Amino acid sequence: MGLRTDRSLLYIIYWAINLILALTRIDLTKLIDVSKRFGWVSVANLVLLVFLALKNTPLAPLTAISYEKLRPLHKVAGYTCIFTSVLHGVVYVSAWSEIGNLAEMKEREIFVGPIAGCAMIIIGLSTIKYFMRGYYELFYMLHITMFILIMITVGMHRPKFSTSVLIIVIFTASVWALDRIIRGAKLLWNFFGNSLTVTALPNNALRVKLNRRMHSTPGSHAFLWVPAISWAESHPFTLLSSDPSEFVIRVYDGFTRDLYKAAQEFPGRSLRCSVDGAYGQIPNFKVFEKVVLVAGGSGASFTFAIALALIEASNKAVKSIDFIWVVRHQESLEWYAQELKQLQSHPEVNLIIHVTGQADLSGTSSSTSPSSSSEKVSEKDDIIPTGPSPALLTSDPEKGAGQHPTGNISSSVNEILPGRPDIGNLIATAAAESGRSDDHMIVGACGPSQLLGTTRKAVNNELLNDGPSITFYTEVS
Repeated sequence: MGLRTDRSLLYIIYWAINLILALTRIDLTKLIDVSKRFGWVSVANLVLLVFLALKNTPLAPLTAISYEKLRPLHKVAGYTCIFTSVLHGVVYVSAWSEIGNLAEMKEREIFVGPIAGCAMIIIGLSTIKYFMRGYYELFYMLHITMFILIMITVGMHRPKFSTSVLIIVIFTASVWALDRIIRGAKLLWNFFGNSLTVTALPNNALRVKLNRRMHSTPGSHAFLWVPAISWAESHPFTLLSSDPSEFVIRVYDGFTRDLYKAAQEFPGRSLRCSVDGAYGQIPNFKVFEKVVLVAGGSGASFTFAIALALIEASNKAVKSIDFIWVVRHQESLEWYAQELKQLQSHPEVNLIIHVTGQADLSGTSSSTSPSSSSEKVSEKDDIIPTGPSPALLTSDPEKGAGQHPTGNISSSVNEILPGRPDIGNLIATAAAESGRSDDHMIVGACGPSQLLGTTRKAVNNELLNDGPSITFYTEVS
C-alpha cells in the first residue's frame, strides 16, 4: 500500500508541475503563446521519458532502483507527453484558424509536427496490454521505429540551434544512443565463446542453459540474444541460476515460439547466443528471519532463484521459507523438477503448490491447514481469493493417474492442492508466526498482475491490522 500511495503522490506532483509550467506567467488569451508553451512542456516530457527508459540508468547505482521499477513512471511521462503534444497541435491550429493563417501548415517545418504527434499516438496505442502481450515483437519494432521518427521530426520542426529545441533533441538522442551502445557492447562481449542448449518442456515451456557463467544476483534478469532465431531482437527473462546460467521460459508467440520449434526439431542442438545483463535491484532476502515467496506460472524462476540461494547460503538469518507456487496444469511442475527436489530436502522450506486446472489430483493430501496451502497461476488465470474447500481437497487417484503422468514430481512435494488458495490466509498465518517471534518478514512475489494484486492486498491488510513490519517486493513475469 505504501509503494502505491507514494507512486500516486509522485504522479500528482508531476502533473501539478506540468500544469504550472504550462499555464503560469503567460497570457492565456493569446493562443499562439499557449500553444508554444505546451510545445516546450512536451519537449521536456520527451527528455524525461527517454531518461526513464534507459536500461543502464544512472539512477540504478545512485538510488538502488533498477530500470524496470521506473517503467510506470516512464509510461506516465509518455502519456503526458502525448497529451501535451496533442494540445500543442490543436491550440496552434485553432489560433491559425482564427487569423486565417492555416496555409502555413504546408511549410515543411510545420507539417512535420503533426507527423511527430501521430507517431506518439501510435506508440501510446501500442502500449495496450493485449497488444504488448500478444504481439511483443511488433510492439517493440513500432516503439523503436516511431521513437526514431519522433526525434527526427521534432528536430526538423524547430531546426535552428537558437531555439534550443534542436540542442535538446540531439542531447536526448545521444543519451538514448549511448545506452544502446553500452547494451550492444555487453552483447558483443558475452557473445564470444557463448552458446546455449534448449530443452522443450511439457505444457509449452523451455529450459535454456548457457555454457558461460553470469555474475548476477539471485532473482535478477538478463536479455537473451540468439542470432539464429532472431538477429534483431533480445528478450528479457529471469535467471533461474547463474552457475550455470539457466532460464525457464514460457512459450508464447514470436521469439519464444521459434526457439521452442528449434528445440523440438533439433534436440540438444547448440546455438550461439549472448546476454545483456544482469539487471535488477533485488532486496537482500538473507537478512530476514521469515521469507514468503509467491509465484505464478513461469514467474517461479524468480522465487526458485531466491529460495535456492537462501538454502545454500551460510551467513543468513532465515529461519523459515514459505514457498507458494500456483500453476494451471500439473505438467508444469516438470519445469522445475530438480529445483523442487532441492527445496523439498530442506526442513526450513514449507513447499506449497496449488494446481488450478483441475479439481482432483493423484496423491494429494487433504489437509486444510492454512500454512499448507499454496497458489500458482498462469498469466491467463484469474485470482479469486477463496479458502480451501473440502470438495476441492478430495483426492481421486484414478482420475489423477489417468490425466497427469507426473507422479515422480508429486512425491517430492509436501502437498499438491487443487484449486485456488486463500493468499490472504497464507500471508496472515506467516505474519502471525513472525509477529510472535518478532522476526523480520519479507514477501517476494512474481507472476501475473492478478496474483501480484492479490498478494499486495494481503500484505496491506496485515499492515493495516497492526501486523508485523513486512517488506514487500514484486516482479512481473
